[in-house]
Amino acid sequence: MKKFILNILKFLAFAIPFYIIGLCIWSWLFPPFMAKNVRSNIAAYGHFFSRSRDAENIKNPDILILGSSHAYRGFDTRVFSNAGISAFNFGSSSQSPINSQVLLKQYLHQIKPKLVVYEVYPGTLSLDGVESSLDILSNGKIDKNSLEMSLKTNNFLTYNTLFYGYFRQIFNLNKNIKEPVKQNDDFYIKGGGYVETTYRKYKPEILKKTKWEVNPSQIDALKENIAILNDSKIPFILVQAPITKTLYNSKTNNQEIENLLQKLGNYKNFQNELNLNDEKDFYDNNHLNQEAVVKFNLKFIEYLKSQNIRF
Repeated sequence: MKKFILNILKFLAFAIPFYIIGLCIWSWLFPPFMAKNVRSNIAAYGHFFSRSRDAENIKNPDILILGSSHAYRGFDTRVFSNAGISAFNFGSSSQSPINSQVLLKQYLHQIKPKLVVYEVYPGTLSLDGVESSLDILSNGKIDKNSLEMSLKTNNFLTYNTLFYGYFRQIFNLNKNIKEPVKQNDDFYIKGGGYVETTYRKYKPEILKKTKWEVNPSQIDALKENIAILNDSKIPFILVQAPITKTLYNSKTNNQEIENLLQKLGNYKNFQNELNLNDEKDFYDNNHLNQEAVVKFNLKFIEYLKSQNIRF
């Protein structure tokens, strides 16, 4: 029996490195449709490739913004700049607390913001974190924190993308990649991290009554992220950005989520703070049009002043 176990260990010692090396070379040489076990989304969507490069040069902004697409599509750093506030938006698509954590550990002490605005869309609290992990591993830097994030999501695709992302990092294969400023209807605002979307209207739809589902692992990660901020002595605000009334009212446990977030720290829900129209002010049931983004951001800046937050 001992000999059998020893032989298994010897096989694994050979097979695992062979698998990882083979996976990386195959994914490098062949197009994505021939390497479906790796989801390398380099410079593909959401502009996280550009945002992570810009983050390397950001030092001591007044505000660092974290969160999902409600963050990078909802906080226009140009509006803050016009108000005399420097800000960098480090949101990413479907960024859940598990994913925010790797960015906090990688960049918080480097960027050293005066305030962290942490967007907390309830929908991200239900996620497993895989989608955002693939985005971050494809377009960001790979280190021990990336490995920790991959272990928490514990997904086959995530592990493979981690291996391939590290392979590309070691051999500097992304050095000549340039992400277009314009991707379909999206425009990246260089240096600020914000993505502006071409104006279009949302056509309201009937949504079934459902609950915001909560993944306990995401709540644990959110609490850990708040502990990181507290340990760094950097003040923060948890913010829920506006979504359509149609979507918000379709959820039966909004107050439950409110109670949960209010217990975690300084929290503000802007859902009913502005007079927004579903059709005119949104381009889908989650995201504000550009004109509404400006209105929301001006309201948020007013809120900061009302809280005696000065920069």
